[in-house]
Amino acid sequence: MGMVGFGGHPDPAETFFNKFQEKSEKVYYNLRYDVVKTSHKQVKKMFREVSGEGSVVMKRLSTPLRTVKDFLAKDSAKQGPPLRITYNKMAPTSQPVQDPLELTDTYTSPKANEDRTITCPNSHTHGCKDLWIPDLYGEFAGVCENCGHHFPLEYKWYLHNIFDTDSTFYFATDITSGNPLNYTGFDARLKDAKKRTGRNSGNLAFVANVMDIKIVVSMLYQDFRSGTVGSAEGEKFVQACELATRKKRPLLSYVHTTGGIRIQEGTLGVTQMPKCTMAVREYIDAGGLYIVVYDNNSYAGPVASFLGCSPYQFAIRSSRVGFAGPRVIRETTGTDIPPDYHSARNALKRGHIQGIWDRRDFRRNLHKCLMTMGSHNLYYR
Repeated sequence: MGMVGFGGHPDPAETFFNKFQEKSEKVYYNLRYDVVKTSHKQVKKMFREVSGEGSVVMKRLSTPLRTVKDFLAKDSAKQGPPLRITYNKMAPTSQPVQDPLELTDTYTSPKANEDRTITCPNSHTHGCKDLWIPDLYGEFAGVCENCGHHFPLEYKWYLHNIFDTDSTFYFATDITSGNPLNYTGFDARLKDAKKRTGRNSGNLAFVANVMDIKIVVSMLYQDFRSGTVGSAEGEKFVQACELATRKKRPLLSYVHTTGGIRIQEGTLGVTQMPKCTMAVREYIDAGGLYIVVYDNNSYAGPVASFLGCSPYQFAIRSSRVGFAGPRVIRETTGTDIPPDYHSARNALKRGHIQGIWDRRDFRRNLHKCLMTMGSHNLYYR
């Protein structure tokens, strides 16, 4: 159903080539990780056992020789130590080694160019001093040094600073958000979003490295229609799941912002929830590692479906996570919710997420997840 809701469908020749490539990749990675790797482990285990037994035999054979050597060494020690000439060598100057898990720091927010100060929203409770914007959005990565409040940063900051330098490769870039129901005025809004962002949809699908570990990433970002999910965004998420399944790679869904399902697509938008949920469940059942990280404002259908089904969900500090936003709750129930109702801390208390991350530790925590969570048989372990 949702296939008619977006543009950028490949022609028949390209479709045939893509299918052939997918089948070839599936055969190749099955052989590489399911057959060859298993045999490689068994061979390594055999060599360890043989080398262990060999070391015991060699120790028994070399014991008499070592006894004679020690006896001769004692005789030479009685005759006095040999004359030795020592030279003083200058100690080499040690250069400070940068921690590879620190932020790559290859991108600075354009907000750092403003020469003014800003007041932290927690200043009245934590006594935070006014922050100079070039420091806040530069060296401090948008985090208040006193209370740890996280100011919002653009999605490009994460693209450049979290993943290894020059390791990002985008795919499914031809898939374009459309207006399948001819919703009045929506074509102009989509055109404006595409012109402003230079992208065709609100979901970025790409492969990248984290400390040379290859992962597949799906990113919903705020700049394109507030990260709402339509047919194009859902299709790109499904293709990310399929790619991660074929190549047996971890799947990261980073939610810079999502405002829910795109209502201008009606039922076509709603069907993206079961469509994406089924795709990611197939990936998880195949043994994949699915990690979700929420940021800024993450609400509605995606959180309740294909994002919420992840066994490993985390939130950036100061983000807001929930099923319905404050305005929707107020209009539906007629009551106002507490200001911190959707805070990451409350989401952690409710058991919705498994942890809260500091933005400055995003790269470090992500690498820790890749190395410790999921099956121990993941291809890179």
